Amino acid sequence: MNRRAFVSRVTLGAAAACTTIAKPSLAPTPGKLNLRFIGMMGFIERADRSFLVATPGQHGTHHMVHVPFLMARANSPIAKALGMTPAMGVVPAAFDTQLEGSTPAEFVFRNLENTAIEVVSGSSDAVTNQASQMAELNKIAPGKRVRGNIEKWASTTVSLRGGRIENSAGHPDAGKTWSFGSYQQRLTDAVNYRSTGATTIRLTSATEASTFTVGPDDSAASWMVSAAVPDARDGNPNRLVHSELLFEYLVDAQPVLAECAEATGRVVPATDLPYARPTSASLAGAASGAMFPPLSEFCYIASILFGK
Repeated sequence: MNRRAFVSRVTLGAAAACTTIAKPSLAPTPGKLNLRFIGMMGFIERADRSFLVATPGQHGTHHMVHVPFLMARANSPIAKALGMTPAMGVVPAAFDTQLEGSTPAEFVFRNLENTAIEVVSGSSDAVTNQASQMAELNKIAPGKRVRGNIEKWASTTVSLRGGRIENSAGHPDAGKTWSFGSYQQRLTDAVNYRSTGATTIRLTSATEASTFTVGPDDSAASWMVSAAVPDARDGNPNRLVHSELLFEYLVDAQPVLAECAEATGRVVPATDLPYARPTSASLAGAASGAMFPPLSEFCYIASILFGK
């Protein structure tokens, strides 16, 4: 069986060909927070133009265990404040092509299952949305409403207030045109969040609470990844079968699977998933699973935009 590492991420992609996508600098800007979202998740725009980001929860009838996690540079202030720790066997470049050439020991991790994060930047709740290429479920599944209990089924939620989001890319298939039945659009696989003023991150899980503030002379960079332990898939990089979860969890709609004849997947180093600070027995059990095989399919971030 041809298995491929399943790494989630989504926002819809750059118009450039996948082989010519520029890699923006990873160096954080003083006074700014750069938070990079990669993997299967949904961006739901609220009435006040803030965003709720939700990752799929566990599901008994599907063949994958989802693992949302936070990643940052080792010894960075944000990593220390939010309790990130080393995780043996995890290769960051397997999740993001922008990290190719990096050393795994440079990074620390925190498992985010059953965790809520709030990011507040500046004085306005509205997030400037420049991520025009996220998969718009409003167009793919017109007439469907976001589930009212979305924060209950989600394994992790992130509330974004202020700042801006923008298109990015972390996979060779980003920038290609994908078809959802008769609807087509270019997709990419990563969204960058940039703060626009004084920024505070608050992370809560059960009785635990951690807070980190980015001061005017400080900078911080982190990655939020939603990945999955693969069990069985059809092995076809041209058809994203696993994307059915986004429809089921977000809008309770009949899945419309994305297809792209030009998609190739990508070769990645074998990697474990970070089980640092596991928060459930299910994840603790899954930690004994094998490493990802050396192929990765493309997945996309979906969006539900207010008033559309």
